[in-house]
Amino acid sequence: MSKKRGSKKPKVVWVGSTPVTRITPEELKKLHKLMKKRLAMRRKKYPEVRGQVVDYITHRIDDGTLYFTVWFKDKTAFSLRYACDMFVVGADYSDWKTGDEKIIRRYMKPIPR
Repeated sequence: MSKKRGSKKPKVVWVGSTPVTRITPEELKKLHKLMKKRLAMRRKKYPEVRGQVVDYITHRIDDGTLYFTVWFKDKTAFSLRYACDMFVVGADYSDWKTGDEKIIRRYMKPIPR
């Protein structure tokens, strides 16, 4: 007696209360294509550092700015600077006599994020 080789149903695995099925080969090909495209875009962003060999990495904070530097073996460096600015997003004049805030006047509307 031989077993029939028919179409198999995808095996369902439960993660918590969510059913998860296996990725089909077609879906896997689409994912690989998408990942290659994203990597190509990332490689184009800083083409000078592609293929470089890292010697060491440093970081420091000066006047509220974070400096992050990657030093390469060929005595070149790639630096990133991050700053966080403080700015007013709103101003209120309110009454707290009752213990609850009662806004009398709003001077600025909050900036939508």
